[in-house]
This record gives sequence, C-alpha cells and structure tokens, in this order.
Amino acid sequence: MENAMKCFLSNAALIPLVMLFLTGCQQDSRNKILKKIPAKYTLSYKQIVYVENDGSCDIGQVIKVIGGKRSKGIPRRYECVSRPQ
Repeated sequence: MENAMKCFLSNAALIPLVMLFLTGCQQDSRNKILKKIPAKYTLSYKQIVYVENDGSCDIGQVIKVIGGKRSKGIPRRYECVSRPQ
C-alpha cells in the first residue's frame, strides 16, 4: 500500500508539468503557418490552422482553415485573414 501511495504522489506531481509542456506546444503550433491546406478529415472540429496564401487572398494575408464535422454535415470554413503574430 505504501508503494502505491508513493507512485500516486510521484505521478500527481508530474501532471502539472506535463500540462504546462503541452500548453507551450499548443501555442507554438497554433501560430505555425502551413505550406498547404491539410488533407480532408485531418482537422478536428473547430480546429484552426493557418496556410500560406495560394493566391486566393490579398497580398499579406493567409488562409485560416477551421475544421468541420463530417458526421453533422458541417463543412470546413476558409477565411482570408491577416498573418497572425
């Protein structure tokens, strides 16, 4: 029982560190600008990615792609936006 408690406490101490690490990873990937639009069905619902302008947007803008939900018939959305900081 004592070993189980030590294991639980050591794992409980790691959870905040892992969450902090994952939060940092999300922020980096959130502002990353992809070279091309991701393949169909690869984005989660409401997931946002930015893609280099392929000529369909004004100069200085990028394409903001927002994931849809196939099971509910919600398509992806595409918007031209200013380059994120």
